[in-house]
Amino acid sequence: MQYRTPQSVSVTSPSHPTQLPVRRILWWVYLARLAAAGSVFIAAVYSWQYASRTDTLLASLVFAGAMLFTGLSALYTHVYRRSIAMAVLYAQVVFDVTLVTAMVHLTWDATSSQFAPLYILVIAVSALLLPARGVTLISTLAILLYAGEAVVVRGDPVGIGVFLQLAIFATVALGSGYIASRLRAQSVGTEAMAEELARFRLHQAEVERLHLRAERLEAVAELGASMAHEIKNPLASIRSAVEQLSMSAQTSNDDRVLTSLVVRESDRLSRLLTGFLDFARVDVPFTRRLDLLDVVRNAADLASSHPSRPPGSRIECDFPRATLEVSGDEDMLHRAFFNLVLNALQASPPDGVVRIEAATLLPQQLDWRAAAFESGAIAVRIIDSGPGITEAAKPKLFDPFFTTKPGGSGLGLAIVHRAVEAHHGVVVVDSDARGARFTVLLPRK
Repeated sequence: MQYRTPQSVSVTSPSHPTQLPVRRILWWVYLARLAAAGSVFIAAVYSWQYASRTDTLLASLVFAGAMLFTGLSALYTHVYRRSIAMAVLYAQVVFDVTLVTAMVHLTWDATSSQFAPLYILVIAVSALLLPARGVTLISTLAILLYAGEAVVVRGDPVGIGVFLQLAIFATVALGSGYIASRLRAQSVGTEAMAEELARFRLHQAEVERLHLRAERLEAVAELGASMAHEIKNPLASIRSAVEQLSMSAQTSNDDRVLTSLVVRESDRLSRLLTGFLDFARVDVPFTRRLDLLDVVRNAADLASSHPSRPPGSRIECDFPRATLEVSGDEDMLHRAFFNLVLNALQASPPDGVVRIEAATLLPQQLDWRAAAFESGAIAVRIIDSGPGITEAAKPKLFDPFFTTKPGGSGLGLAIVHRAVEAHHGVVVVDSDARGARFTVLLPRK
């Protein structure tokens, strides 16, 4: 079900394919390749007395080639962990098609080979590793090689058996390509966000620095909360007394102007103290299982109707279809994401776009290890289209009462940091000339 948002919030479908876990797929490809080549070599050794010398030599070359190519590939992709370019993936699939063709040639019996179905497996794997155009090329190559073996090498007429085999190859190519595209759509945003977080270099030392910042804010909050409580009650009494005086018959117009000024400033101070008390609140009073996407959507709805947002600005959400569950307090998380989205809108120019992305990250996609993230993390990223954050402002961004906006209280981001920290999460910030990106990481439920 698509989420329909009022006013200026819209949900967009993913426009770019997301890669599946390529290294894991390649690992299983390597194992299957060695198993298939090894079985042919063992069969050749077992029947070497009866097989021709040419077939025995070809089986040995096939096994040696598979061992050498797989070993070099594993060193490149898993030992040295180099970046896997598309040319590497094409090389793997083309080699497998060639390997299967050699196995079919060695085991051809009368009108077919029992290893011909391996073409189907190769085509299915190509659908997971390559784009749709690549799957078409690999399927065409498999069909041509099999037809060449049957018709050209063996001299068999194109009978119903060969035709059905080729039709199966084509059908598998179409089906595998469709399934792979659905899998990419299901996992939209995950790899892109993992790469973005890796660019932050958020290692264990950085996490320690974030926790030190949280401890410093804790001390400020404890002292400030007690002072805020002590100030708020007398302030309410002062406001009430001044309001009563303004309604007296003996009060002149000049006095009413002064009393209205006192009332207005008292209300402003009261709002400031309320915000500071929200900042001082660290305990999560009530936790339950939440769909974080619902919390973010509600916060986006509220921010999109705020009077301070620039005219024509809008919010675009790029969310997965699955629910992203966390354990926490809905009110605290709603307040945190509302502040982040509203800040992003206010930082964007008129007719600007604020993008909100969400994804689930596995533990191995994180650059650090922490007990709270043993099951992975849920990442929500808010991207504005403003001028970005200056280097001088970044270290003080989450400090109470620090603001770069005229008339701002400087408590919005401090409240965000405290709320996320209370849920055992972290907030990371990145910025350049295209805008600022705030990423909230919360433990996966």
